[in-house]
Amino acid sequence: MTKYDQYQSVEFSVDGVHVPGRRSRIWHMPPHSNIILIRKDSNIAPHLRVGGRLKTKYYSPGRAYPDGARETTIKEISAEEQGRFKGHFLVDLEPSHEL
Repeated sequence: MTKYDQYQSVEFSVDGVHVPGRRSRIWHMPPHSNIILIRKDSNIAPHLRVGGRLKTKYYSPGRAYPDGARETTIKEISAEEQGRFKGHFLVDLEPSHEL
């Protein structure tokens, strides 16, 4: 377990675009590190790219306020065409700085 496994959700923006008041759940799914799901038809999806940087606020379970804000790199993006996450991009995050 890494120190990032303690976080349950993130609030983020990329290229100045964000979804106000919306947090994305963090999924800890091996072999990935920290996955967030982004709907393919969302306003933020066109701004996502591998190597892109997100301004990210990390939240622990039950917390109303973020535990820390960090720049985060998009490590990988994969599209799901079927199953549980159909219609979503799985975005693998790698925090750039220690929390």
